[in-house]
Amino acid sequence: MIIYFDYWEVLISIFVIYVCTFSVFKFFFKKNWIYMMYFTIFYIYLAEVVNLTQFPIYAMEGMVAEGNSIWNGLSLVPFSSIDVNNYFLNICLTIPFGFGLPFLMHASWKKIMIASVIFILIIEFSQFIIGVSVGYMFRVFDVDDILFNFVGCMIGYVCFQWFQNTLMLLYRGDKSRFPVLFRDIMRAK
Repeated sequence: MIIYFDYWEVLISIFVIYVCTFSVFKFFFKKNWIYMMYFTIFYIYLAEVVNLTQFPIYAMEGMVAEGNSIWNGLSLVPFSSIDVNNYFLNICLTIPFGFGLPFLMHASWKKIMIASVIFILIIEFSQFIIGVSVGYMFRVFDVDDILFNFVGCMIGYVCFQWFQNTLMLLYRGDKSRFPVLFRDIMRAK
């Protein structure tokens, strides 16, 4: 059996989670529509990350017999195989996380670092848990992925800081002159 991200069960569950979360932010926390737009964009990004890192899930008989054991899917030694393309893709995957998260929460280096580590570990451990539950590793739990995903998050946050500083220079620090879409992100400065 192969489970793809575009199965209606998966899509419906992603949509239900979105609607519930959206409702909580909008009606319980009283977030404005600009915040909700940022939240929606970030949620779509997270859904795509799940699609890229977790799906398809192969649960087929005989995969363990073909040598795809759980232990073959672990790479715990950093830089044991140099794959520049994979490093680049891991960095690119998480740049939007580091850039987008400050649009949703007060951002400091410490908060972004903690959130990034949690996000990356959830991605990698869920790949491992899926592998354990089906009996073999289709995806690799790789320390290099963790390191380069973290680098991507930090690059994204540096880009956010650059964006924020550019707005401050363009509008000479007068937050009231900022475009409405960007007034809320200036709260971190």
